[in-house]
Amino acid sequence: MPIGGGKGPLRQNLLARRRALPAEQRAEQNAAIVRRIRDSARWRTARTIVAYASLPEEVDTWPLLQAALREGKKLVLPRIERRDIEWHAVTGLARGSDLTEGPFGILEPAPAAQRWRPMPGDEPVLWLIPGVGYDRCGTRLGHGAGYYDRALRGAQARRNSVGLAYSCQLVEIIPAAPWDWPVESVVTPDEWIVAANPSDRR
Repeated sequence: MPIGGGKGPLRQNLLARRRALPAEQRAEQNAAIVRRIRDSARWRTARTIVAYASLPEEVDTWPLLQAALREGKKLVLPRIERRDIEWHAVTGLARGSDLTEGPFGILEPAPAAQRWRPMPGDEPVLWLIPGVGYDRCGTRLGHGAGYYDRALRGAQARRNSVGLAYSCQLVEIIPAAPWDWPVESVVTPDEWIVAANPSDRR
């Protein structure tokens, strides 16, 4: 469903929708998204999972983080340094030793965690990306600070980049600026959406 106005009103509308999602529906949708990701060939063949430690209102990534480590995949999480994201490999998820609380209350790799940059030996890499909202062209709406747009552009992380979204976070159109970096696919509880005409976007 289209929503009028610019990015600010759209962002607030989608955040309100996400907050209003009943706990039972949230749990069901989380489980469906995790199942869809783990059942995919992209997950099975990935040697490296680049993900994020979700906040309570976001799609729950913790089962995916745990599964990646259990299955012997390299797990990479973001750490905010000033105005940019740095990627760090983690070998555990213990709060205090492996993860520490960073800006915005997000758990991120401890300062001593190994810095990671995409290397040929890490392929295939599956990128799991947070967002406030998405459309079917892969356009992503974040919180407005541009961290992920800059980081994904710097890593040229378009191939195998997957936005995770509750059903209420998928909208008809998200306004795109030249600096916005789209994802290749969007996964909701109901479907795996391959972005329409991705080559036309970047």
